[in-house]
Amino acid sequence: MEMIKLKDLPELERPREKARHFGINKLNNVELLALIIGSGTKDMNVLMVATNLLRYAHSIDALLDFSYQDFLKITGIKEATAFRFLAIGELLKRRGLSDKTINYTDSKSVATRYRYIIGNNKNESMYLLAIDEKGNLIYEKELYVGTKQAFVSSEEEIIDELKRERARFFILVHNHPSNQVTPSEEDLISTNHLKVRAKRNNLLLIDHIIVSNGEDYYSFKEHDNLLK
Repeated sequence: MEMIKLKDLPELERPREKARHFGINKLNNVELLALIIGSGTKDMNVLMVATNLLRYAHSIDALLDFSYQDFLKITGIKEATAFRFLAIGELLKRRGLSDKTINYTDSKSVATRYRYIIGNNKNESMYLLAIDEKGNLIYEKELYVGTKQAFVSSEEEIIDELKRERARFFILVHNHPSNQVTPSEEDLISTNHLKVRAKRNNLLLIDHIIVSNGEDYYSFKEHDNLLK
């Protein structure tokens, strides 16, 4: 049986034309996948490739857990398409890590979000996160630091920022370009120096989290490294 080419289908049965005419939300799952895949093979049109992909995955959600190798098992899925799907999946995961979906009293969640933001930075940088009593983010500000001196010089700025925003609770997050998340002696001393100074101003440092470009992180709170 000869394969039906996409161009031989009625115009409004082709995913791109259907989306243009009725809106992207009117496409079914196979048609949406076909738009991402882009083109078929000499033996399968793009809708057939999309159908095979969905059958193999069993669900749209399962596609988010597909590896590069999983995508390449599907006839008609080439390297560029596999990476396109992986990029879409990564964006969706990052969307779930937006500042509106995280409880900032959970160190792991905070570490995961900021790993994407500063984990790959070649220089050390630090974020000041002001939170409310329920763990919601009030605001964030990036502070660039590379030495103990630079960190200490930021103490006044941190305290002034928190007072101006009327935020009592705060978190620090910074990256280690070496990807070793264990705090240095300077990290330990500077963090607790700030905690003491903040406490004198009725401000409370909840945690200091160190991230890298991997999944490892270090939480001062979890390791009980913050002065009482």
